[in-house]
Amino acid sequence: MNAFDKKERRVAWAMLILCPLTMALMFIYVTLGYARGLAAGHPEEYLQMTCFLWGVIMTILPIMRLIRLVALPYWFLALLYANMYLYVISLCEGFYFNLEWWANFTHVISTMVVASIIFIALCAVQARSPSHVTQGTRGGTILMMLMLALSFGAVWEVMEGMTDILTGIDYMSYGAQHTMGNLAADALGAVFMTGIAWLMLGIRTPKEIAIMVRLGRKHIEH
Repeated sequence: MNAFDKKERRVAWAMLILCPLTMALMFIYVTLGYARGLAAGHPEEYLQMTCFLWGVIMTILPIMRLIRLVALPYWFLALLYANMYLYVISLCEGFYFNLEWWANFTHVISTMVVASIIFIALCAVQARSPSHVTQGTRGGTILMMLMLALSFGAVWEVMEGMTDILTGIDYMSYGAQHTMGNLAADALGAVFMTGIAWLMLGIRTPKEIAIMVRLGRKHIEH
């Protein structure tokens, strides 16, 4: 086991201990009635289940790293976990109801996460494709990333609308103005992340970015 692998395992253990613990504390915070999201209108069971489910999800990635199934770059993990914490804290504190701009802010961060996944995937495809099969120039990769990220935002809004239609409640979608605000925030997040990706491709090749994601023992050891 090399020094880099040892460092990643220490980080994984820290995540495995701290992340579920913080979600458990949030669960207790809600159960004791201190969460301002309760007064804002969120049902207690909904907030409790949110804390529980995200606590479970937050344990999956470090466990997968410890058993050497997958390892992800630190910059992506930081963005991903920041997005998860923002979501849980926002619900528990009632930010979505009490701050008009908060939902759009979280959409910016969420779209950056989605765009990051797309970016890593495109780099992986580029790295594993034959030399004569490419995505074109650096700008070609960025443009493809931007279009896919924007498409995801549109699909998400359609899914929210269909959820409300099928359930007969207006909980996920609050009208055309709300939807357009979310789409604008999605576009902003996609543009932010494509700008970062453009800079990353200026100092690293797609292959160097792709190998930041390692699958299995063999990739980790090499």
